[in-house]
Order: sequence, then structure tokens, then C-alpha cells
Amino acid sequence: MDFRTYKVELEKVYTDITQSIDANMLPELDTLQEFTRLARLMPMLADDEWIGEAEDFAHLATQIYQAAKKSDFRTVVQLADSLDDAQKFCHKTFR
Repeated sequence: MDFRTYKVELEKVYTDITQSIDANMLPELDTLQEFTRLARLMPMLADDEWIGEAEDFAHLATQIYQAAKKSDFRTVVQLADSLDDAQKFCHKTFR
């Protein structure tokens, strides 16, 4: 998978997650599982200069999935904020 296609897929799934959270609902586990799968691919596609950030992002994706499995909405919201911050930092630093 090329990086642009990957990024479009990841952003689409992440939008589904944030829309659920914005509606005060837990995201669907299937959606979070797909997000986690895609996030775990990121370190394999990352350049050496930002591989650490990609690994951190994948770890946060795993954590949000685990929190949702426990129906811990508060933690899901916090982790979604952390994912958003991580993305903004990476894009600002490495673009």
C-alpha cells in the first residue's frame, strides 16, 4: 500500500471515531480495531526521522481500542485528544 492511500484510509476511519465521540457515543469496536490495524502499519511506512512518533501513535491507537472494549468513554475521549495532539505535532514537525 502506498503512503497516500494508507493515509486516506486512516483519516477516514479516524473521522468515524471522532464523529462518534462528538455525538457522546463510544466508537464501534470494529472501527477502532481497523484504526488500530492501520496505525500499527504506520511504523513500517515511516521514515527514520519520525518512526518514534509513528510507534507512539500506534500505541495510543491500541490503548483507545482497549479503553473502548472496557466501555471507558472518558478514557476514550482523552486518548482521542492525545491522538489528535500526536498527529498535529508530527505534521508540524516533519512536513
